[in-house]
Amino acid sequence: MQMPAQFNFVHSNRRIICAWNGINRLADLAREAGARRPALVMDAFLEGTATAARAQAWLAEASGIAPVCHVTPPHEPDTHDIEACAAALSASQPDFIVVIGGGSAMDLAKVARLLLSNPGSAEAISGMGKTLKPHASLLVAIPTTAGTGAEVSESAIASKTGALTKLIFRSQEMTPQIALLDAALTVSAPPMVTATSGYDAVTHAVEAYVSNAASVMTDPLAHAAMQLLARWLPVAYREPENQAARTWCLIASAQAAIAFNSANLGLAHAISAPLGAQLHVGHGLGNALALPAVTAYNEPVLGAKGREIARIFEAGSAAAAMSQLRHRLDLDCSLDDYVPDDAARERIAQAAMKSGQVRMNPRQATIEHMRAILQAMRTPTGGAEPILKL
Repeated sequence: MQMPAQFNFVHSNRRIICAWNGINRLADLAREAGARRPALVMDAFLEGTATAARAQAWLAEASGIAPVCHVTPPHEPDTHDIEACAAALSASQPDFIVVIGGGSAMDLAKVARLLLSNPGSAEAISGMGKTLKPHASLLVAIPTTAGTGAEVSESAIASKTGALTKLIFRSQEMTPQIALLDAALTVSAPPMVTATSGYDAVTHAVEAYVSNAASVMTDPLAHAAMQLLARWLPVAYREPENQAARTWCLIASAQAAIAFNSANLGLAHAISAPLGAQLHVGHGLGNALALPAVTAYNEPVLGAKGREIARIFEAGSAAAAMSQLRHRLDLDCSLDDYVPDDAARERIAQAAMKSGQVRMNPRQATIEHMRAILQAMRTPTGGAEPILKL
């Protein structure tokens, strides 16, 4: 057997708990941590719900005081929203922070918490490779969608007014120490949220699997995530009450995120980021628009990994696999529904080429290649392999 390639694997999450109705353990976790100043950050859709009331009661029971509560905005967070959350948290200097919600809420809480120990603007701590001072609190992340994997990753994204792409935040100090996977919280997600967030997880798994930074550590996680999502994501979409489907999708989302935390991603994410920043296209939908065409672009260099992707998703090719899945999830739409004209499409192409994910993609793209991918994204495939004209 030949020597394995060198790799750099990072996993800064301390503990993952997976249990149906696992949120009921929140008081025990707070007591274990010796919480005295709890705080709760939650998605806007949870405000006034029984889940929010129970979480507040459990934190109060464990600590003896009512938690500081902050509700995130209904849109994807921007730097202003992050700073508002940090200001709300700073009043009590919490030692135990719980965030419940989708990827946007978790990203917001992750960055806001670091602003408590790194005062200043959110933009000042954005970027890669920065040394940030850790915050002494323990952070528990409880996802309500199976997609972003933000509960186990050391990265976050946020918009900035006027920017052509989103800000990236990355630090091991940002990763939640505890990820609590309670799939019961995902059952109420609307079908389109299940589809787009699930396709986001698929994109994470596929792009991590074929990335230039993939390794013997990340491949098994990405591979396992693809297998689970191929089987269970369509079931979760069609049968929202299916407990097994919901749980396996949530596990797969976490696996894919641990994989991409080290392996990084590719052109689909390079494209979806400016789609979100410039035209407010949801992240999962942006990936669904991009991944089939990106996979068709990558396919000539994928080799055995491309054939394995096709086998897992039971398709004739990796690109057809991504197209078929998108069609099954009712996400087969045209880029033209969101990008109004040639000029807007060119701005997306130019911004995508500036992404750090471009160099992680297995086939090195030029601006002409990027334009061709975006052109292919204009035509719904009906589940067939995308037609890419290069």
